[in-house]
Amino acid sequence: MLTIRKTIVPIWFLCFGFVLSWGNEPVKISSRHEAFQSFGAVSGRVLGEAGEPLPGASVVIRQLVIGTSSSLEGLFNLPRVPYGSHEIEVSYIGFEPYRTTIEVNSSSLSLGDIVLQPSVNTLGEVIVTGSLEGQQRAFNQQKNADNIKTIVSADLIGRFPDINVGEAMQRVSGVTIERDNGEGSIVKIRGTPQNFTTVSINGEQIPTTDEGGGRTEGLALISADQLASMEVSKAITPEMDGDAVGGAINLITPTAASAKGRIKGSIGGGYNDLFQRGSQIVRLKYDRRFADNKFGILFGGSYYNTVNGEERFEATYRNRRIGSEDDPNSFRANVIDDYRLRPLLNERTRIGVNATFDYRFNDNSQVIFKAIYNKLEDESLRRRIRFRPRNNYNDPLNPDIAGPDNDVRVRRDINDRVIDRENITITFDGKHPLGTFGQLDYGINYTRSERVLRSDRFVFRERDLTLQLTRDGDFTLFSSPDFDFEDYAAYDFNSFQQDKPILNRGDNTVAKINLTVPFNLGKNAGEFKTGGKYRDLDNIRRRNTIEYNEFNGPYNLTQVFDNNESSIFDGRYQMGRFPDPQRAMQHFVDNQAAYQIDENASRINSESFFFDAGEDVYAAYFQGKLQFNKFRVLAGVRYEKTDVNYDALRLEIEPPAQDGAPAVPISSEPVSGSNSYDFFLPMVHLRYELNDRTNLRFAYTQSYARPELQDLVPSQNINFADQLLTTGNPELLPASADNLDLLFESYLKGAGVISGGVFYKRIENFIFDQISNVDFNNDVFLQTEPINGDEAELLGVELNFTKKLDFLPGFLSGLGVFLNYTWVDSNSSFEFFDEDTEETLVRDDVSFVGQADNTWNAALSYDLGGFSARASLNYNGRSLLSFSDDPEQDFFLEERYQLDVNASQKISDNLTVFVEFVNLTNEPNLEFQSVRSQVTNYEIYDWSARFGLNFKF
Repeated sequence: MLTIRKTIVPIWFLCFGFVLSWGNEPVKISSRHEAFQSFGAVSGRVLGEAGEPLPGASVVIRQLVIGTSSSLEGLFNLPRVPYGSHEIEVSYIGFEPYRTTIEVNSSSLSLGDIVLQPSVNTLGEVIVTGSLEGQQRAFNQQKNADNIKTIVSADLIGRFPDINVGEAMQRVSGVTIERDNGEGSIVKIRGTPQNFTTVSINGEQIPTTDEGGGRTEGLALISADQLASMEVSKAITPEMDGDAVGGAINLITPTAASAKGRIKGSIGGGYNDLFQRGSQIVRLKYDRRFADNKFGILFGGSYYNTVNGEERFEATYRNRRIGSEDDPNSFRANVIDDYRLRPLLNERTRIGVNATFDYRFNDNSQVIFKAIYNKLEDESLRRRIRFRPRNNYNDPLNPDIAGPDNDVRVRRDINDRVIDRENITITFDGKHPLGTFGQLDYGINYTRSERVLRSDRFVFRERDLTLQLTRDGDFTLFSSPDFDFEDYAAYDFNSFQQDKPILNRGDNTVAKINLTVPFNLGKNAGEFKTGGKYRDLDNIRRRNTIEYNEFNGPYNLTQVFDNNESSIFDGRYQMGRFPDPQRAMQHFVDNQAAYQIDENASRINSESFFFDAGEDVYAAYFQGKLQFNKFRVLAGVRYEKTDVNYDALRLEIEPPAQDGAPAVPISSEPVSGSNSYDFFLPMVHLRYELNDRTNLRFAYTQSYARPELQDLVPSQNINFADQLLTTGNPELLPASADNLDLLFESYLKGAGVISGGVFYKRIENFIFDQISNVDFNNDVFLQTEPINGDEAELLGVELNFTKKLDFLPGFLSGLGVFLNYTWVDSNSSFEFFDEDTEETLVRDDVSFVGQADNTWNAALSYDLGGFSARASLNYNGRSLLSFSDDPEQDFFLEERYQLDVNASQKISDNLTVFVEFVNLTNEPNLEFQSVRSQVTNYEIYDWSARFGLNFKF
């Protein structure tokens, strides 16, 4: 790959030097008269037949090789058009091209509104119907974009049964998702980890509410109906943030478009089959433009309440020695050390509100204010039976393993918790022409993300049992010859833990400014663009946990148990009865003096979680773009400097003197640190128009990925309940990447596209979580520590085909297909120290974290008259979750299919009824360790349905 970098960088300098040669423009002009030629700015707005703006329209003066694309509001500006008579052409896929002759004889010429008429096919039928217009706009923006990106319109989002942005993202090629209570949340692009992808709202990154303090926001938070479109940039440009190795997601909220005023909304309900509960849906949006379309307002809101959750089991496998060390027949094996059955009932409420105010001074000058607020509240009740075989090695996968009896612990606990996640993002942007010299644009942004968790967990325990294990497919079943698991009086009080609260908060403040200067190189038009940005990110993490571990007096489960005796996984497990959260809390209130606080555990849980972290990011870039007839080159470089600082508490913990005794914190010491790094990121984008609808694209870019903030803090987060250690590493380096992309794309008549591309990434200093078993607190804990790997290579192919089959006869003309496929292969290597051989070894047989070999989407749609229906199948292949120096500590996410079906029927010009079915085949979410038979996580969500009425006036 060094050869690639040595080759590409000189090419970049040649391309960029060629672009910059406009500085000698008078020498390039063919005549003395042209050297002193006057120029004027030509502007206007492109609209559809109904008065809706058409973003991404191509506006060109072909004989001058001058062109641009219309903005989201349909506005365009050609700032440097020579005086004289010229033919201007405006084209848009699905609409008839518009051509007219203009006379430029002053410094500015406004063409006003240019209204395009829909195309018709050979039968005289309109090609673009209302249900396709939105995605048609997105295709136009894609086709005319400078870089490789996928744009999904609100209309296309609405044609799938996707309730949040995470769900909608799974339809994009190259994207895989992880789920939260059955809904899509974490997004990964092109086989890279989640922190390799940036998530922005209206162009600026949003901080995360992740409990671990990560960088990438879970997209279950944001309602899909809050958006005008989603942009997924697969190859970034110099004007974009450079920390996007996988890609950059930009969520764009809408602006007002209607001159008469428009109200759109939905009202409906739903059903979840797992819990047999209902749901409610309300959506409403109003927009209108005033003062001759100069001033626009838009308000939108949505409310969604449902009961969801999961049936789930978790298993932890530890590598233990079977037999004594001096026994020649002893050996090591992975055995079940912890097994948890945990059904979760969750009431989820999602609220979204957005507002936009914009004012257009003229076609080229405007200011816009946008605000969006999203809140996701999960009020959950988690019941759990937990088996701790500890030294009992009876394992259904290893029948020869038989450890000592009566050393098993079993717990029944309940966790009554509320998690509130919120994000508010406010942006103010402006753009203004500087005559024929160019354009100035600027923006300020503030966004805050916050996650607050409050919980009450009551644990009752019995110990010293004998346990027998049997296997039923992916499930491990338990029985005991000497204990009745439903003898609730045998479960004594073990602990009561209150989190009040656990807080994660991120604040991001941004200021930016950009200057665009057009130029002419002979008969070829181009532009030079430069700008700067400052970003201030602050992230805090707090925990106030109180743990009570003893009760003075008799206290067993029968005193506070509930009346719920449910089963899970089709009756495989009889869950029995658990603490009732209201009864248990009332017992605590009535007998608080008898509860004893575990000062050590409370302190460790609270203080080990603490950190403050901040980042100051300074960025500057310059880029040049030049159009040579059908060939466009964009080349530039971006510089980013990051200053990181953090404060945390480092605990020194004394190991317990005997088995079962608590760990004792000796001291907590404040630790502070800082770090700085910078990157120069050269980039080249080439686009060749094979014809008006077909492009061939190439891109070489350099990008990087920052370490997670909490990974840099030299502290240790200890979870005694689950025997987990999370350790920071202040020596982490940011990952850097060389990226190559080649893409062919052709946009079809009607709403359609066919494309295919190849991409390659070489990543140095990639970061991964090293998982290992460590001795701690007289037990075996699972430790996670982030470290840098050496290098990784990733090669992939993306294919897309979307087409309405309107060439078919009769009713078959309503059929349409939506297909995409991504194949990715990767390999990474890292060094580690082997304690047995006392040598430094290299492991080079690992794929990249988050990389699935195959992902695809297939959908068959039918749209005719007022009826619309779609069946869609999504597939995510097996992917690696984490790895270590020991292959037996590798964790995987198993492949998963999901089948969704939805339909709607228009019953009048203003009313449409709809119905949606999600996850009809009840596909599980399954994780395993090392081999498929060692299942570590298995959860099901069952199918759900939504139905209701859409209206517009």
